[in-house]
Amino acid sequence: MILVVNPGSSSIKFSLYEYKDEKSIKKISDGIAEQIKVNGKVIINYQNKKHEFEVKLPNHKIAIETILNKLDELNIIKDIKDINGVGYRTVHGGTISKSSIIDEIVHKKIEESSKLAPLHNPPGLLVIDKFKDFLPHAIHVACFDTAYHQTMPEINYIYPVNYDWYEKHGVRKYGFHGTSFDYINRKYEEIVNKKNNNIVVCHLGNGASICSIKEGKSFDTTMGLTPLAGIMMGSRSGDIDPSIINYMSNELNASVSQINDMLNNESGLLGISKVSSDIRYVIDGYKKDDKMCKLALELYTQKIANFVIQMVNQQEGKVESIIFTAGIGENAKDIVSMIISKLYLLDIKLDLNKNNESYEDNIKISKDESKISVYKIRTNEEIMICRDVISFLNK
Repeated sequence: MILVVNPGSSSIKFSLYEYKDEKSIKKISDGIAEQIKVNGKVIINYQNKKHEFEVKLPNHKIAIETILNKLDELNIIKDIKDINGVGYRTVHGGTISKSSIIDEIVHKKIEESSKLAPLHNPPGLLVIDKFKDFLPHAIHVACFDTAYHQTMPEINYIYPVNYDWYEKHGVRKYGFHGTSFDYINRKYEEIVNKKNNNIVVCHLGNGASICSIKEGKSFDTTMGLTPLAGIMMGSRSGDIDPSIINYMSNELNASVSQINDMLNNESGLLGISKVSSDIRYVIDGYKKDDKMCKLALELYTQKIANFVIQMVNQQEGKVESIIFTAGIGENAKDIVSMIISKLYLLDIKLDLNKNNESYEDNIKISKDESKISVYKIRTNEEIMICRDVISFLNK
């Protein structure tokens, strides 16, 4: 069995898979330990039943122990040694270019990258260390959000600042959501039965980024040194004039760190709409003619459209398809339609009926005469992590 873990500062999401090989994988259970250090709750889904346990979780160690105990109590696992591999979604791996077994070198690299992902890497390492204690027989694999983007050419990852910042301090674009982009690229290859494709993928969730994939590899992406950069998001600003930080620090008598927190947690859709970071509530306001919700969605979709145009241009007009994925991209048909309507230079013919249609895995939503095809494809980061773990087990 493979356990896939998505660690957070106050939660641990997990999924358990049975497998024969990389293509024969079946999810048997998933769940979450949440409210760690606050109250504590463990939820496990198994055989179409939801099991909830109110239990004190004072730290991550107790949370992990509770998860494993409950999996045993529910007879989901017969022996803890049946879990022979654990894969961890790891936000920042610096310049590591692929999923890696967590040895001392990789562990140190994750630790060093914590200054670039202070909200994600430290709790991630904590969870990794505790799972290693409980499952010493298993292999433990870090799957990095940043790894997929290591194929970007220098011209696309270097910032126009003093080059010493890059050489001495690692200031460069790293990009994120790499596991999702990798999955979508591979799924698209299956759909069109062709490799080395030129596509633009819009991963639109509460956190969001766009990736230009050229000949099957990441060529450019919108997130940067951190996940704050790029397009407008649920509560993140995306790209802004950097002088705003110093200006507002003086205006509000706040530290740079405090302003950075505001840009991460009080901006984007939430900051403009003053309603929510959840786009569903902003859409509701838009339909009720709420002025700020209308501004928020117009700005949001325009920012995305601008980056899509930029990425098509970078690929010299050779892009075959634009793909929407993640929570908003897969499900918010009105948002997809608004974005497409703003891509004036691309002569895309959207099939409104297809865009409104329900689908399971993927759907083409452009008309046949459209110069560039448009798809919605459901992402599956967990299965990518699971496959990476299996590949190490098979070596």
